[in-house]
Amino acid sequence: MPGLLSSIQRFDESTGISKAVWTALLANAARANLILPHAEKVFGHQKSTPKIVATGQLWLVYSKPGTSEIQFILSCTEGLLDKYPLFIVPTIPIADLTPELLKTSMEALCNALLNEPGFKRERVFSIFSVEEVTEAFVLAWEKLAKIDRFEDPYYDAIFSVCTKSTLVPQQRAARPSEDVVLEPRPAVEQDAEQIAVLCLDFAATSPPFILTIEKAREEARLLIANKQVWVLEIQKPNGKPEIATIVAVTRKSDGVATITKVYTPEKWRGKGCAERLVRHVCIELLEKYKQVVLYVGVDNSAKVVYDRVGFQGLKDGSLSSERWLEIGFDQSKVELGHW
Repeated sequence: MPGLLSSIQRFDESTGISKAVWTALLANAARANLILPHAEKVFGHQKSTPKIVATGQLWLVYSKPGTSEIQFILSCTEGLLDKYPLFIVPTIPIADLTPELLKTSMEALCNALLNEPGFKRERVFSIFSVEEVTEAFVLAWEKLAKIDRFEDPYYDAIFSVCTKSTLVPQQRAARPSEDVVLEPRPAVEQDAEQIAVLCLDFAATSPPFILTIEKAREEARLLIANKQVWVLEIQKPNGKPEIATIVAVTRKSDGVATITKVYTPEKWRGKGCAERLVRHVCIELLEKYKQVVLYVGVDNSAKVVYDRVGFQGLKDGSLSSERWLEIGFDQSKVELGHW
């Protein structure tokens, strides 16, 4: 498919990413939160977080044939814990994603991956993108790589944004309780074991990306060391403080910060902990960033919490909702990574 492959540019950690691609990512920083912050870490563009030193970093860019107009950016990368799913960011309006464009571009990207020297089909364990893009990529990958999709989507989510203008101040009175709710704060080293347990429990709700306790401890250590996690503690009368909720923010770029993990163990649910901590974190982040973004499952009751904080497009029937979908591939034929 020489005509289609000629529309693809490839970049890795040795070649660097072209100025045009950086420009496209920055122009779509909110939607590109899955790709841009990681790329900045790989190339040492972020002073606040350590540079990522890992092989296996690959970016493919699809441009409109015969032009320099970038339409899709695909990342096939890995972090400190393991390989990531494939992420694809469209840099054009969703309304412009015609069936013909989706078929042509996704087949070109699939062929480029399969033609990549040393690339193994097993590396593509899942794909996460805007719903229309994910479905088109899966159809192309099944046809060209001969690996079928996993029956049920791994993640069906709404992409949502909160800004200073949409942030909702605390309006509800605290719920009566004998428990003492302490002030939200950044996590410290002494919190590592509690946070590890919460990371382990959070992962258990998101199969197939479960963690061992060793991996959960490693994740907790990295979150704390990189100042990427906040906690809310509750103290029962005459008891020791316990972490009731964590909020992690692991992807940051110019103007955009992404909440990537919110978890409250069952023991502390129904007390408003998540809402209080998410609002606190958003207030802090919006002092530096223009937007705070997150993904929330379409059937996740936490939508109500995020809506009360000020995240947009989460009400049923909202016209501003942007749906994102993760589909996995036959687990007997792929090698799962971390997500």
